[in-house]
Amino acid sequence: MADEANSTGRSVARNIIYSSTTWLLPVLLSFLATPVIVRALGNEDYGIYALISGFIAYSFNFNIGRALTKYIAEYRAAGENEKIRDIISATLFVNLTIGGIGLLAIVLSADFLVDSVFRIEAAARAKSVEAFYVSALIIFFTMLNQVFNAILQGIQRYDVYSKIFNFYNILLIGGNLALAFAGFKLLGLLWWNLIVTFPTGFLLFRTARRYLPEFGIGFGFGRHTVWKVIGYSWAVVAYQILANVLLLFERTWITRYLGTESLTYYVVPMMIAVYMQSFISSLMLVVFPLASELQQERGKLLRLYLKATKTVAFLVVFMVLSLAIESRQFLTLWMGENFAANSTDLLVIHSLAFGLSALCIISWYLADGLGHPNYNCLIFVVCFIICAAGFILWGDQNNRIALARLAGFGTMFFSVFYVEKWFFGKVQIGFWLRLTGVLGLAAVGAGLVEFLLATVLPVKWPSLVGSVAAGGLVYLGILWAAGFIDEEEKALFYRLIGKNIE
Repeated sequence: MADEANSTGRSVARNIIYSSTTWLLPVLLSFLATPVIVRALGNEDYGIYALISGFIAYSFNFNIGRALTKYIAEYRAAGENEKIRDIISATLFVNLTIGGIGLLAIVLSADFLVDSVFRIEAAARAKSVEAFYVSALIIFFTMLNQVFNAILQGIQRYDVYSKIFNFYNILLIGGNLALAFAGFKLLGLLWWNLIVTFPTGFLLFRTARRYLPEFGIGFGFGRHTVWKVIGYSWAVVAYQILANVLLLFERTWITRYLGTESLTYYVVPMMIAVYMQSFISSLMLVVFPLASELQQERGKLLRLYLKATKTVAFLVVFMVLSLAIESRQFLTLWMGENFAANSTDLLVIHSLAFGLSALCIISWYLADGLGHPNYNCLIFVVCFIICAAGFILWGDQNNRIALARLAGFGTMFFSVFYVEKWFFGKVQIGFWLRLTGVLGLAAVGAGLVEFLLATVLPVKWPSLVGSVAAGGLVYLGILWAAGFIDEEEKALFYRLIGKNIE
């Protein structure tokens, strides 16, 4: 039993490490590329680029493949491998159907969106319409790729998944950087985004077929299989639609009433906060299929939940703390003094908002993995109403719009306790009290060190890195002294640094 637990721990740790690389590489590349692209396009055109990019990521780009990840993991755990071919085929059919509808809808409504919804300046309308046409194609092929991506996650081949995802990001962001240096503008960058979806999709298809023996695509699946996919996916699609509408409404509101330049000042710091949340999401991606596998073993599931939540809280507290304290120095060095003057407060607010959202990720994956995405949908409805109401009532300044999002995300955090009561019979009060006390003490110590160093040191990259590193050492030291890391976690840590991962 001990050997089995150690092997499982190493396997989970390995998958977590591979998953985290799907965040690290794009962040590093985007860190280098964003200032270049902003300067190449200008604040107004970058605002349009951010608007279109958000539309690509948050319109019809639904993750219906999540159903495939769940059922592949569930069927393999139950020994029902014969069902896998039909669930793949049905998911592909549903994805292509919705993707085709999305493609037509965007193409047919592009003029209306540009003129009447976003109210983009007359001089930029023609290229904005063409940009929407390109975005429609990107969305269609991205949805196709999601099917094969979901297969790799379902069989927990995060090593392969991370390599392909990193290949995609190198092509995408590296190409955008090269195009910006070469003088290409908005449309050139978007066409490149479309081009890189093809080799990525081919690699995903080939690797899914290679690593899943039951892989197959046919037309023999029954209507009940399609309804099985739809029955699980409707809530996933619904909460993604709400998230997409919220983001598009937010960006539309800023574009219409504050201008595309204000949108640039808003979305760049928001991008940093989203990267933080994406890091946590990619790091913990393994929890979703594991929850499906362990749905009949609640003791093991609780242990997984507590360990994962503890890890997330440990990371989120320090990341939010550092982003808040170092916000002005970071933005000044990265984007310039004028940009920092307009975006420092926004970076602090966005960091808090997306930090709270990141704390919900484990309970979110748990509900999805156990077959209850409808609960997550209901929670996001509440969040959506609060955010949208805030945009309408307070939306005359960027900071107030960001605060409205913070209020909505803050309400989602309380849903975590209901999930614990629902699946484990009680709220883990002792766990949360210990976690809050120890992390709070460590955050105070690290925050004081970072604040003092940020105050006395010059605004330079070595100073910024040094103050964050010093704060991190204090943070880790306090946690180690307080016994935050237990003996099992220490043993796993030593195995990892000892390169005992196969």
